[in-house]
Amino acid sequence: MLFRTSKNLIKSTDSRIIETIKVYEKIAKSYAEYTFDKILQYQLTQFTTFLPKKAKILDIGSGSGRDVQYLMEEGHEVVGIDLSKNLIKEAKKRVPKGKFYQMDMLEMKFCDETFDGIWCHATLCHILKLDAPKALKEMFRILKPDGVLYIGLREGEGEKMVCYLKSGNLPKFFAFYSQIELEELIWDAGFDILNSYSERDEQSAWINVFARKKGIKTEIVQEKKVAKKTRKIVKKKKK
Repeated sequence: MLFRTSKNLIKSTDSRIIETIKVYEKIAKSYAEYTFDKILQYQLTQFTTFLPKKAKILDIGSGSGRDVQYLMEEGHEVVGIDLSKNLIKEAKKRVPKGKFYQMDMLEMKFCDETFDGIWCHATLCHILKLDAPKALKEMFRILKPDGVLYIGLREGEGEKMVCYLKSGNLPKFFAFYSQIELEELIWDAGFDILNSYSERDEQSAWINVFARKKGIKTEIVQEKKVAKKTRKIVKKKKK
């Protein structure tokens, strides 16, 4: 795995983001215990159907290491990153064969076009909406042409500090999005939307978006579709 060098680990200077990282440092063990067995089976299965065999995958906001383990068991080469040093420790305990690094999604140290897929569940919500385009730009950069991106987060409006029971009722920063808002953000970053839907759990509504980085293969397929439609139109005119 090739890395770029970076001096400062945490890129945001917003006090709410820094406070959120501190909360995760504090609750890392209990949070990992709570989330590790809660597998997102449907989303993970759908994500892997878009990927080649033995794909290189990045899990942004890997937390307990749960999704890294699942994807490794599916035969993929997976790397997990998180800004919480203590969550990285918890992930390494639970997934000893996994690769985990402390890293900020706003400036990831990976070289261009490293990964076939990026899995980003409940993570983009922890950065300012103002910084979201930069994070998507980084994801686009490190994905291979036609690479696949999954983003899942809570549906809602605005930005605020929220307390949840699984986080010890300690306040964490959340950016909430509508489905259309998230789709447009991903589209503007250079991705085609493959699938998008909203669903509810016991507490919240969640948005799930699967997208593909526009690349050479995508452009060729689109050109073929346009050419096919053009041929049909020409044939109809000749008749």
